[in-house]
Amino acid sequence: MSGRPLPRQLPRIDRAAGRSARSGSGRSGRAGFGWARFVALLSATAVLGLVAGAFVAAYATYEGRQARGYARGPVLATSGEQPLALHSRYWDSFRGRQFSVVVIAPLTGSAPLPPGVRSWPRPGEVLLSPALADAPEAEDFRGRWGTVAGLIGAAGLASPGERIAYVRPTQEMLSTSSLTPITGFGSSTGAGFGDPKNVAPRWMILTAMASLLFFPAVAFAVLAARVGAAGRDRRDARLRMLGAGFRARVRLDRGEAIPSVLAGAGLAAALSAVALTTDVRLPWIDYTLAAADLRRDAAALFGAIAATVPAMLLLACGRHPAVGHRRASARRRVVPVVRLRTAAAIAFPLFVLLAFASRHLFDGFQSSSVAYLACAAGAWTTLPAVTGWLTGRIGRRATAAARRSGDLSQLIAARTAAARPGAVVRLTAALVFAIAVVGQGQLIGSMLSSRSGTAAQLHSAEGRSMALVQASPRALLDGAFVAALPEGAHVVSQGELPDAASGGPGARVIQAPCPDLTALGLPCPAEGQTVTIAHRDLDTRFRHLNFSPDGSTPTLVRTGPLAKLAADGTLWTTVFDSPDHPLDLAAVKRAAHLHLSTKANVRPLAEAGGSSFENGYRARWAPFLGAIGALVLLGAMLLVATSEFVEFAAALAPLVVLTGHTRIYRDLASWMLGMPLALAGVVGVTGYVVIAQPVVDAEHGARVSFALVLAALAGSAALAALATWAGARAAARHSRTWRPRAR
Repeated sequence: MSGRPLPRQLPRIDRAAGRSARSGSGRSGRAGFGWARFVALLSATAVLGLVAGAFVAAYATYEGRQARGYARGPVLATSGEQPLALHSRYWDSFRGRQFSVVVIAPLTGSAPLPPGVRSWPRPGEVLLSPALADAPEAEDFRGRWGTVAGLIGAAGLASPGERIAYVRPTQEMLSTSSLTPITGFGSSTGAGFGDPKNVAPRWMILTAMASLLFFPAVAFAVLAARVGAAGRDRRDARLRMLGAGFRARVRLDRGEAIPSVLAGAGLAAALSAVALTTDVRLPWIDYTLAAADLRRDAAALFGAIAATVPAMLLLACGRHPAVGHRRASARRRVVPVVRLRTAAAIAFPLFVLLAFASRHLFDGFQSSSVAYLACAAGAWTTLPAVTGWLTGRIGRRATAAARRSGDLSQLIAARTAAARPGAVVRLTAALVFAIAVVGQGQLIGSMLSSRSGTAAQLHSAEGRSMALVQASPRALLDGAFVAALPEGAHVVSQGELPDAASGGPGARVIQAPCPDLTALGLPCPAEGQTVTIAHRDLDTRFRHLNFSPDGSTPTLVRTGPLAKLAADGTLWTTVFDSPDHPLDLAAVKRAAHLHLSTKANVRPLAEAGGSSFENGYRARWAPFLGAIGALVLLGAMLLVATSEFVEFAAALAPLVVLTGHTRIYRDLASWMLGMPLALAGVVGVTGYVVIAQPVVDAEHGARVSFALVLAALAGSAALAALATWAGARAAARHSRTWRPRAR
């Protein structure tokens, strides 16, 4: 019987498929679908829908943030135009993270308000974003620039969690800095401050999401579509022998898959809807998604989730290997699969070689980075085939050894493992991909972290014991600044003496009252005299904060009041305490902003050399996305392992009757479950180390984490032991209830 089924049979097949999907009853339902497959397809669809929605959310977030950044960008007054306000900005920091402080002063009563501001604050008042207003009191944001007059509205924030302040200086402080005349707001050229400047570029986030989220979600979907594959293959072979054509079998698969796929898409839509109603703060990342941005693109968001339904149905209903009733037919189906696995195993080293050559084949850091990530993704995709190939080779060698020794249980186990490379690939792919995602996340994070400051130094007493204060030549310099410094703080001024010949900067000089010089370990020369100090004899902190630590230019030390010693008149001072006593940096910043210049810059020792911790916070995205991707893959592995356990237990029960002993449980579980997982851990870790080599250099700054290597090996060994124990136990329990039956 090889023809098409009768038309009246098709509705009957659809109805039977629906009942099988809902209840799992019936022989075909137990073999082809069941609750394991229902949960697998539901979970995979939900994950794929959430990841698709995440891409839409990322795009909408960037668009909304850019639009609000343009809306608050100042429009500079051109020649001949009447300026309506004065505007400027500078960077401040919160726990190493930069944020913008906008200095603004209206010149007329008709001056336009910045977005998010209802009314102009009075001179000496400040408007804070909610994130700054809710910061710890120790940071003193409510007193750092003046009296808080209110909060900045959502229209003036690039993102809900943005830290930004609008400061209106007093008339006295207005003259201490240069401000730019403007006529209004709404310029793209002046929008480069705040979060639009701090967050990672769009291409970087989307590339990380593609490699660390989309790749695991697709792997999950492919693996979920093959849960219960053996039972479906047997059922399809029976249906084919009964005359069911390809369309009938597809309709049966579709009837089974539709309930679970629709349930998964509905779950993804319900979870995504939460982000449309309230701002969502991402844990550990310290970034808040704006619900307004997602609502604006809600149609695209739910459209992306809906698009996963046909994609999952295509995977679930796609043709898969089935045992035919003719030898030639079976051979035609099996040979391409074997060739595909062999091609994948051969492609792995080619992808690795391309990853090594990506730097030379593509010019530019961005192009070479994207090319490297693409080659790395190709290498990780083909690596499970290497695991299956190795398992097959080991199984064949173990079969020969078992034949020589006469060990029946080892012979059956080894031959089964060698004959089922597809099951090995399905079982190990998720573990290999999980190691890949975590490993690539760690590499990307280490590349960004290498360009950031040291977190340990940021929070250490020494890192907060000294700060460099810089102000414009217009800065006030009287006793008010020193009087406002925290108790116990010392201050010295430094700069360069003008060169008499060229008029430019000359010798370096430090000048301060004698008690402050002594606190810095410097001598106090008599009035009108100087003492020359070798660069190496200066305080290490002072050298690191002000000058190059390996510089050779000597420094002149003079006793005297604080002064503007730079050749251009800029004020440079260093406020410090003993290395084991951190400064009250909030008080230092308040003193500088209120008594030196409204745009005074204060940089602690931990942030010396212009070190920004923004790259360190950007680096968190990689392990954050990698952890989510790894959880997705581990969930896939759990579903696949559960399916393999069921198949394993069902196939093993009759063998106990034939062999007469139970040792085969442990041997088969070790070969079919434990050994592939342990081997996958070794292969995955080896792949992580090898694929990392092209970026482990001074240019990229990536580092291989040996802690991750040890954790991956230990975790793989633990999973292998657990799978062996659980598989043997499940087979033993199933064999006690197994009874032969006619088919």
